[in-house]
Amino acid sequence: MLKNVLCLVTALGIVVASYAQEFKDVMRYEYKMTYKPQIEKDIIIEDTTFLDVWDNNSRFATEERVKVIEFLIIDKKNISPLENRIVSDLPPLGQNWVIQKERQNVFSFSLVGAFFFKTEESLNSITWDISSELSDYEGMKVQKATADFGGRLWTVWFTKEIPLMEGPYKFKNLPGFVVKAASADGDYLFEFTKSEKAQTIIEYENYETANVIKKSELKKLREVAANKSMEQILGERGIRLMSEVSSEYKQKISKKQGDSNNYIEKL
Repeated sequence: MLKNVLCLVTALGIVVASYAQEFKDVMRYEYKMTYKPQIEKDIIIEDTTFLDVWDNNSRFATEERVKVIEFLIIDKKNISPLENRIVSDLPPLGQNWVIQKERQNVFSFSLVGAFFFKTEESLNSITWDISSELSDYEGMKVQKATADFGGRLWTVWFTKEIPLMEGPYKFKNLPGFVVKAASADGDYLFEFTKSEKAQTIIEYENYETANVIKKSELKKLREVAANKSMEQILGERGIRLMSEVSSEYKQKISKKQGDSNNYIEKL
């Protein structure tokens, strides 16, 4: 199990934080995310995602992503520098973004190729058409709203019974708490399942030091990364493969990656 986590950490290119971090008390709202990860394949995946809220801020990420962040901080003294780690296999990366709201701004933090980047948007960048239509969700009264955002038509349902202007992904500027969000094409669906108090790591080095870029630059960087092999990307992080890996595997990671990701936002 530990070996798998270490491989995942290495594959993500995450560097262990060099300064002390502390766990923070948050209110955690859990969502089930159902999505189609690739454009060319009809594969549907279900992931658990966490919306962690504290003060006037929040973070939205997959459970896997949060665990990787926490693992790095907890065990940083027992992990050798990742630049010197030898990798024998690479697991699927899944969703590699983290959405963090900081007061009136929303940052999207993601891995592109070998490096992390952040894009910044105003909290009110999404324009909603709020309907008078009411419904019920798990015993709560909810109201419907729609918006064109990121190249998709979204329908969300929000409630005022949870006193927060929050929701999954970037859906955080409605007069209530978003309990459900669905893209019209059926590729993405978020469903609120439960809430509880939790402790987690909020501040971590990669997020703090990532370059802030424009969305248009993000698209170009993805195109560049698509023309590189995984071996090239790992090399840019100073990571090498074990010499005894099979020729079949070596050939696999030497090919250009391409990019068939079904990104939640179509840039």
